[in-house]
Amino acid sequence: MWTEDFRPQCLADIVGQDHIIRPLNAMVTHLHFGPEHDAAVVPHMLFAGPPGTGKTSVAIALMKTMFGDAWDSNWLELNASDERSISVIRSKVKDFAKRGVIGAYEANGVTRPIPFNVVFLDECDNLTPEAQAALRRTMERYPQTRFILSCNYPHRVIDPLKDRCAFAMTRFRPIDVDSMERVMTRVLVAETKAIMDGETLRYIASRCDGSMRKALNLLWTLSRVPGVVTIEDVDDYLVTLNPSKVKALLAKVVKAKKAARPEQNRLLREVDAEVDGLARRGMTGAEMLDAFYRLVADDEGMPVGLQRAILSGVGDALMCATVAQDDVLAVKSFIRSMSS
Repeated sequence: MWTEDFRPQCLADIVGQDHIIRPLNAMVTHLHFGPEHDAAVVPHMLFAGPPGTGKTSVAIALMKTMFGDAWDSNWLELNASDERSISVIRSKVKDFAKRGVIGAYEANGVTRPIPFNVVFLDECDNLTPEAQAALRRTMERYPQTRFILSCNYPHRVIDPLKDRCAFAMTRFRPIDVDSMERVMTRVLVAETKAIMDGETLRYIASRCDGSMRKALNLLWTLSRVPGVVTIEDVDDYLVTLNPSKVKALLAKVVKAKKAARPEQNRLLREVDAEVDGLARRGMTGAEMLDAFYRLVADDEGMPVGLQRAILSGVGDALMCATVAQDDVLAVKSFIRSMSS
């Protein structure tokens, strides 16, 4: 998969996270050119942010930039979604931390011993509170071990862990569209696949919510389709409701609100039919409601009254769509409330 084939190999390859990369580069420079055993410059770290924004890639790129080919000789990677209990911390992590540090790396023409080993704990927000407390004690007891914690929901991480980590108050940001487009262009050139133009690439980037993983997976999938891929092909593949279709639906709702009863009923039945069509394509009610909300957030030209009508009811409608047996009915009820 392209998400692995084109994973960044060093910090210089990371895109969209300059506010994270600058201090990491400073740490690497000090480690390479400072006093030989001054490993204190590299602290424990907490990488928090949305999925697909490069948290794991930054951790691996940091190790490769610091230690070159010897990066994985002192690296332990665990996923807390699978191994989330206190026994994991007491066994695997402690055993690795106690074993010591092995190997050497070369920097500035000088061979130096690797000063610490690294435990990368992905999705640490899934650790139980007891396991997080045990991890805190482990971080204190083994100074030759650095912990890099990664999570999507930092509010689930206990404060004592955050207090021991750099970047705990920093967030990985969604990758901007320009950066995603440049990366996808490089991937297509490397794969010698001229399957789409720049406008289609940019459209893919805009539909991936800042997730590079999502963009590369979508690009890989679309590259399997024979011929040139168009924006229409992307829309046909994605289970999303693009802004133009949302605007068309809302235009009918606004028209129905002003129309006489027979015409109003006809327009609303057309809207119901379109909602049913989206459901047949696999869209959930929650995804449809999210598309309405996103349009309000992104379209500055939307009339204030229409914004108010959507925002005042979309929260309740989303709750109903989440718990109801018929989530599509919740969308239709929400649309009816806007037209009344």
